[in-house]
Amino acid sequence: MKKLWFIGSMAFVVVVIGAGVLWLLKTAPSRNGPTLPEPSLKSLSKKHDVEVGNFAITSLIREKPYKNILSSQFNFVLADNTPNWYFTDGGLRPSPTTYNFKQMDEVMNYAKKNNMPVQAHHFMWGEEKWLPEWLKNGHYTKDQLYDIIHQHISTVGGHYKGQIREWTVVNEAFTRGAHMYGLHDWWADNTGGKEYIDKSFVWARQADPNAVLILNDFQNESINTISDTMYAYVKDAKSRGIPIDGIGMQMHIDGTHPPMKDEVVQNMKRFGDLGVKVYVTELDVNMNDVKASDDEKDKIQADIYFEMARACIESKVCHSFAILGITDKETWYTHMGLPDPRPLPFDKKYKPKPAFFSLRDAFSQE
Repeated sequence: MKKLWFIGSMAFVVVVIGAGVLWLLKTAPSRNGPTLPEPSLKSLSKKHDVEVGNFAITSLIREKPYKNILSSQFNFVLADNTPNWYFTDGGLRPSPTTYNFKQMDEVMNYAKKNNMPVQAHHFMWGEEKWLPEWLKNGHYTKDQLYDIIHQHISTVGGHYKGQIREWTVVNEAFTRGAHMYGLHDWWADNTGGKEYIDKSFVWARQADPNAVLILNDFQNESINTISDTMYAYVKDAKSRGIPIDGIGMQMHIDGTHPPMKDEVVQNMKRFGDLGVKVYVTELDVNMNDVKASDDEKDKIQADIYFEMARACIESKVCHSFAILGITDKETWYTHMGLPDPRPLPFDKKYKPKPAFFSLRDAFSQE
């Protein structure tokens, strides 16, 4: 429910979300970003021992609205994309013998300046478009690939030793191993299986002994074939001494069929019972295929954000809740050709959407 109020010449909107928590907000963001209510989102989350994080995008952390929202509302930053082997400006591994830390260092410098911890994505990801041509076309043997992986993790992990709080060491091994949506795991296909996961975690621990090491994937927030396979692997790997500290749930949620909160809680708890922490690592809610008016879409999306935040809180094993972006203008869904995904808590003009207030509501409750 929204009501518009005018105080002098300034328009304010009263927003009532979820269980009835009321927030007061200026409707027109300034060039520095919107004036957001106090206490901040990161302050509200503290009482649940859950930290909230968001994406430090190199092209946007120079923009005042973006960097002001990121530093004022979120506890930590995601270094996502910049740790990839191949990315813009050549990525971290432009050649077999060289490393390029320029873009990653920009994120690290922003985090240091704002006293924000960093969660980095990823040491290993089997998506071919984020791997350099020299690697894909090198016709390396299995042993040579293991040497390349070892060298990469040792060098990159060593370069940032003590500076990154959490590393997602391996990403999407289980969805890609199941060829979901036709995806493939380049590393598994070229080394003969999942042994590279074990080795990557061992080498990551050696490179940065104090970093939290996370096994990350998508569609693993509910109890299903993917999460069952991941659960079985983690249970076995932990019994063999593989240093997996946590599992990451990306939570790229489709607004047409969101997961049920109670099932997500149950799933998080069973992973917690294995002795690993749980992290929500890349949450967004894609509304592209939802058939509803714009206002109805905002309400549906806000409810999903609320339910997933409450799942994290109520599980008691979920340590952080990270969103992959602040405004709808930078979402990765746009690069997939979706015309209207609107997945994030702020619109393209930095105006907070109902999803932002529903997050506040979720963390305000006991």
